[in-house]
Amino acid sequence: MRMRKEFDVVVVGGGTAGAIAAIAAARTGARTLVIEQYGTIGGVLTLGQSVLGAADNEGYLALGGIGGELFERLAANDGGTRTSIDSLLGSITGQDPEALKLTLLDMAAESGVNFLLHSFVVDVLKDGERICAVTVANKAGLEIIPGRTFVDCSGDADLVARAGGQFTKGRPLDAATQPVSAIFRLGSVDVGATLDYLEANPHDICDAEGFSGSKHTIEHLRSTPAAQIVGFNTLISQARAAGEWDVPVEWLTVYTLPGRSEVGINATRVHGIDGTDPDDLTRAEIETQRQVAQVTRFLRKYVPGFERARLLASSYQVGIRETRHIEGGYTLTADDVLAGSDFEDQIGRGAYPLDIHDVKPGTLVMNRSVEGTGITYYSLPRSYGIPARCLMPVGFDNLLVAGRSISATHEAAGSIRGQAVCMVTGHAAGTLAALSSRLDKAPTDIGTSALQSTLREQGAIIERVSEHRIEARTAVSSSGPA
Repeated sequence: MRMRKEFDVVVVGGGTAGAIAAIAAARTGARTLVIEQYGTIGGVLTLGQSVLGAADNEGYLALGGIGGELFERLAANDGGTRTSIDSLLGSITGQDPEALKLTLLDMAAESGVNFLLHSFVVDVLKDGERICAVTVANKAGLEIIPGRTFVDCSGDADLVARAGGQFTKGRPLDAATQPVSAIFRLGSVDVGATLDYLEANPHDICDAEGFSGSKHTIEHLRSTPAAQIVGFNTLISQARAAGEWDVPVEWLTVYTLPGRSEVGINATRVHGIDGTDPDDLTRAEIETQRQVAQVTRFLRKYVPGFERARLLASSYQVGIRETRHIEGGYTLTADDVLAGSDFEDQIGRGAYPLDIHDVKPGTLVMNRSVEGTGITYYSLPRSYGIPARCLMPVGFDNLLVAGRSISATHEAAGSIRGQAVCMVTGHAAGTLAALSSRLDKAPTDIGTSALQSTLREQGAIIERVSEHRIEARTAVSSSGPA
């Protein structure tokens, strides 16, 4: 079995949080390796959906630092838009997934990140509460990779679980998790014709359960760069009655970019999937791919502007909203999220809406009965602080976690899973891991002021202050809690 030289920081998972964590660690001076199971980095961020939660819906930025730099680079090269305020969705930032993928790779390479792609972590070597190395499987067989500090950005807290750490899965009642979906992209779409249809049929702009009767105006959809179109309820009802729609959702989402005929589509859903179970994952992949075909047929037949639509890209893997939540030094709650709470040890801010897709039909979500086809959705007027303690799993001396598996309740996870928030926690975890390695201290022993000072130097947004407020570019009808 081959053993590699020791790295200062080993990041497990090169998705949204992991890519940013690796860049942060390398820029903070650590010899950094990112281990990724696919052939590129960025994860579900590269599937083509618009990014929500870069700012709260009062216009205060929450995403700065490396994530903010990524989108600035994209906007400067016609690969995305700058953030617009959206009082239904909070905020919206458009991106071209191929441009994003290559830009993120450039940023990582420029920062000195070392890559190990097409590799899975299959085991952990420990000495007490300290992780000494991970074992990976790849084309070469098994390899041992030693490290001084590790960052679990697997999305499923795989490293924590393999090392015997403490976690919960899904909601406490029954371990049920949010359903899974697969984003896909279509080309040859006449977005203008679609908007013309919605202007003549405003009832088909979403006022679905979960949005409390709020909806976008057609003026907003026409004027907002990268407007996110949510609706087509009536057309879906017609297709369902005709036996041409059996996906358990009542509307769909279209992600747009200015002047483009390519769009992203979010319309698939499968319930009852454990994202850590390979049999469940296999079933989810098959069901969502078949739903992609059904939704494409529906769009071409029923929705004006999609008559000539062609499938450009399907998801490289099904999108998992929720699996494990680590037990950390603090557990973020829905009350923290909705109140825009601040914490003495906060390392960044979250502004992605509290967005909980119905975990199953006939159950309660946030004390409201759901049918299984909707969401419970609260946009956030005020961003919230994310404590460093949420990134520190109990029982370890040299392990951090970033992304959707940080320490949070099932409800709060509806916000921290957002891509913008994953970039925030990834930046903080990577920086903290580098400081831990350099100073030869456990992450818990790195002073809050030292960590926050370093993050601010790197452009991260720690406090909600006027200098981080952006001009509101759009206006939509008011929204309220579900």
